Amino acid sequence: MTPEALIWHLESYRQNGERVPPHQNPLAERELPGIFASADEISKQSQKEYLRWTRGRLQLAVLAATAGITAASSKDDSWLETTSTCIALISFVTALIFEVHLLRDRPEERWYHGRAIAESAKTLAWRYMAIAEPFPASLTPDRAEDVLLARIQDLFAESSPNLPGLSVGSSQVTSKMRQIRSSNLPARKATYLTLRVSDQQAWYEKKAKENESNAKRWRLTLVSFEILGITTTVITLLDITNLDVGATLAAAIAAGGAWLEVKQYDNLSSAYALTAAELSFVRATGESIPNEEKWSDYVVSAEQAISREHTMWLARRVGLRAARRNG
Repeated sequence: MTPEALIWHLESYRQNGERVPPHQNPLAERELPGIFASADEISKQSQKEYLRWTRGRLQLAVLAATAGITAASSKDDSWLETTSTCIALISFVTALIFEVHLLRDRPEERWYHGRAIAESAKTLAWRYMAIAEPFPASLTPDRAEDVLLARIQDLFAESSPNLPGLSVGSSQVTSKMRQIRSSNLPARKATYLTLRVSDQQAWYEKKAKENESNAKRWRLTLVSFEILGITTTVITLLDITNLDVGATLAAAIAAGGAWLEVKQYDNLSSAYALTAAELSFVRATGESIPNEEKWSDYVVSAEQAISREHTMWLARRVGLRAARRNG
């Protein structure tokens, strides 16, 4: 695709207020440096593992509480009491195994480190393609690639001890990256503003709405459990039934609160919405950049704005992990 065709392609979507469809995106993720794909995959798989084990541990805690209540409430039924007690014991032991696995294997750390490396690699790639520091226009194509490779090598050397399985892949500078870097300023502006800034803005807007919706749903669920707990407690006090499910509901509420802490729906919704708004201003500012020197400064500033939320996200996650361990 020539620079002129690329500008027309991107502008046609921009004028219609649409994002570039993934199948027509001239820079797919596979065309980023190989280290990005490796770190991104490790991060995604580690996130799934961490959430799966954490969710299982919380579910087992609720099951143990339910079984314990059933055992305590059983009268003249040794079989039910014994069975419920065994279920509670097995649940507690399994939950302990899950916790030991999380403490020993630490999938959350691979999740955080992998995401940080992937975003760092993407930032380096976009700075290279946009011709911004540390890859200015004064560098020859070969020299610019050498600088990029050196930066990626440093990133790999610093991160690989904390991320087993990290690889650099077969290529760090793809043909599409070279094509974008070699295009003229208008073409690079159109590419960067649409496929980097606008793409990130749309991603943050989407995630902000998703987290807001999830936060509301979980809050309503917890409120429903609390109302149900009040109702069942009143019924027990009135001797309408001898079955006390208050402990089960209390365990469910505690588990729900712990899950909300893990997912951070409220915090992420606010942070992502703020970042999306900031990127909308960043996007508007980029339209009027007149020359290469100011464009380089703009790209550096834009990448800092994009990276800021990832840095804050990592800091929040690491802070919560430290707080849980100290607690």
